[in-house]
Amino acid sequence: MFKNFRWQIGLWFVGLSCAIYVILSLLGALYFYTKLSYSMDEELRVVASQIGHAIQVSDEKPTFRDWLRVVETEPARSIMSMQLFDSSGNLLEHYGPVGIPRLSFGVSEISERGQTMRIRHTPLHHEGHLVGYLQLQLPATKRSELTKEFLLTMTVLAPFVAGGFGICGYFVSGIASRPIEKLVRTLQLFVADAGHELNTPASIMQARAQSLERKMQKHGMFQEDVLVIASAAERMGCIVRNLMFLAELDSAHKSPSKVALDIAPVIKSTVREFSDRFEKKKITLCTESDLSYIVYAEEESLRCVLTNLLENSLKYTEPNGCVTVKYRALGHDLVLSVEDNGIGIPADSLPHIFERFYRVDKSRSRASGGSGLGLSIVKAIVDSLHGRINVTSTESVGTKVDIILPLYKSPAVAQNLHTNSQQVH
Repeated sequence: MFKNFRWQIGLWFVGLSCAIYVILSLLGALYFYTKLSYSMDEELRVVASQIGHAIQVSDEKPTFRDWLRVVETEPARSIMSMQLFDSSGNLLEHYGPVGIPRLSFGVSEISERGQTMRIRHTPLHHEGHLVGYLQLQLPATKRSELTKEFLLTMTVLAPFVAGGFGICGYFVSGIASRPIEKLVRTLQLFVADAGHELNTPASIMQARAQSLERKMQKHGMFQEDVLVIASAAERMGCIVRNLMFLAELDSAHKSPSKVALDIAPVIKSTVREFSDRFEKKKITLCTESDLSYIVYAEEESLRCVLTNLLENSLKYTEPNGCVTVKYRALGHDLVLSVEDNGIGIPADSLPHIFERFYRVDKSRSRASGGSGLGLSIVKAIVDSLHGRINVTSTESVGTKVDIILPLYKSPAVAQNLHTNSQQVH
């Protein structure tokens, strides 16, 4: 239990850390992209402010002058597309890459013909009149490449970062779970010790009450109070035994002594033990399978599971009702089902039925002797056998409990074992 708890904390730590890493990587890429765009805009602004001396106006139209000298002194500008437009937006001259030969207003970036360009345009005035526009375009290819390289680097580093988070998470979860482990072990020890201490006086009380009841009956005396005391003592003893059993299952050193077990005889004998009680309450109890299936389990634990399920069906099924026990193979699993047409369980109570001391109807459970520990014990045993449990129920219709355990042998092998066993006997 503690190991699983530690792994859960570790996995949450790794999951959240990786999510934060992904978010920070994306935010980093966005910041990197934005800064590169800003750098490109600054470069365009600086060039636009310095290129004025290379433009002259002729016939009310702008034109480049001494262009060759400018390019020779600042060759870096050759990667930038420089365009001159007249006041109507017609392209007059351009230098450098072809770029996008269209005057663009109100945008800082444009994509066309498979290329993305960062744009800056400046109006040109002569003697107070607009004579044209200077437009500069800078390819955004380098920015895209650098952003992709950043994301690729973060992706390549991700497995190593996740591994580091995993190592840190394992140690952090160990430190975080120590106080909880200590507290839970203290509670388990308290429950176990309290159970042992209470078991003896409860047994003595029950035995003395039964002895007193017999003596009073022998002398023709009937005393209802004695019956109440005996019933209460028996119920208290049952609760104590259940608590001790749960404490053993919860303890870290407790593990069932599992063996290859034929489930058919266990089910038949358990059903046989309950047949008189079901018959007395006028409830039909039947089984729908005789095949042998081999599971890897502990006989007493499996018997305890079936006993608790039958006890619940007996308590909450009305007279003239029906309870069915059946089992079948489903792939590599065995499905053991106990189904009744009793009072059912409300939908809002289904998520809580495996909680200890939880009762769907507290007054009715107490009247029938329920302690709220039966299904908790069933869940703990099934978990210890690496199985699963599913409960479906509808009020006033009935309840079905499916216990799913891994098969140890295939049905055919199990049947051969059963046949050989019968031949020997």
